[in-house]
Amino acid sequence: MTKPADFTDPMELVGVPVPGGDSHAMAECLVEEYLLLGWDERQVMLLFTRPCFRATHRIYREKGEAYVRSLIQEVRVKWTRDSSRGEPLDA
Repeated sequence: MTKPADFTDPMELVGVPVPGGDSHAMAECLVEEYLLLGWDERQVMLLFTRPCFRATHRIYREKGEAYVRSLIQEVRVKWTRDSSRGEPLDA
């Protein structure tokens, strides 16, 4: 059950779905964020497989395990390749 954001509670993180939003872009950004924080692939995968993480778990249910594993690999390779060549990360 979702509840409206309470703007008087600065410590509460509330996620809301965006109609017509791009779930692939959201998933890619989340994977990138956690990999850059130093999480390994197993830890990032748990964000998708655990039902308590509703947004990422929905993507896991809709697109499947192979999709999520592939996305994690793609993002990891992108950042590994960019950093190993000394290129700007946004190149």
